[in-house]
Amino acid sequence: MTLGLNLASSEAKLAHARQHMKLLEREVPADLAERGPYAIRFSQVDPQTGWCDVLMVPNETEKPRLSSILGDVIHNLRCALDYIVTVLVDASGATLTTRHQFPIFRTEDGYLSRVVNHKSGPLQGIAEGLTVFRDLQPYKHKPDPRQDPLWHIHRFNNADKHREPAALLAIPSGAIQLRFNGIPAEIVPVLEITEWDPNKEHVIHSIRFDPPSAYNLRAEGPIKLAVSFTTPAFESEPAHSVNLVQLRKSCDHVAMVIDAFKLL
Repeated sequence: MTLGLNLASSEAKLAHARQHMKLLEREVPADLAERGPYAIRFSQVDPQTGWCDVLMVPNETEKPRLSSILGDVIHNLRCALDYIVTVLVDASGATLTTRHQFPIFRTEDGYLSRVVNHKSGPLQGIAEGLTVFRDLQPYKHKPDPRQDPLWHIHRFNNADKHREPAALLAIPSGAIQLRFNGIPAEIVPVLEITEWDPNKEHVIHSIRFDPPSAYNLRAEGPIKLAVSFTTPAFESEPAHSVNLVQLRKSCDHVAMVIDAFKLL
């Protein structure tokens, strides 16, 4: 016989998260197309060596509306999870407190000390579903618990509570079309920028002209961007990023979590 848990509140919050997710998926490309975050700058051609650098220059990088929509997605997903705990507290005849919440832990030691062996932990008084909670923890996600969908929700929700809105991170990917009047002897693309900072200029190509002169240098076509949202380091946790695909998978993962508790 199952508990017959009524998880309609969790499902309603998940539905709101999916609505905001669809809005975010529409607005991110539209915003970048209208107000692209980067421009291209060419350095002067060195009259001795003929080298010229092609640099990507940041424009406005703050996108408060997009960060706000992301916050709505994360908040509703977190609520959908916490409402599961609320229902289980009622089903167990326990008293709901402000400490009750859906536990999300990156390490097994943390889960054991703060949930299993803690008298006033986030699952206090709950008699059912304890194995399900444990099996869903990010530390079960190998090899990197930080890539678990629940961990994305945890990190961004905590950042939002500490008033650290997520920043849009748009990293260039792929080559751009370069046009110029001159004779190129060498074109050297930068294959990887290991320490990308959206607020600094970065060299993405170098061209050597022979003879050492060129004019009418320009870039054509759109810049391909790998888009994600990032939140800064917090205490012992490093900076954390999530792209739109991972965020959509987090919505699907919460749906799976809700279904798992329906089976109790």
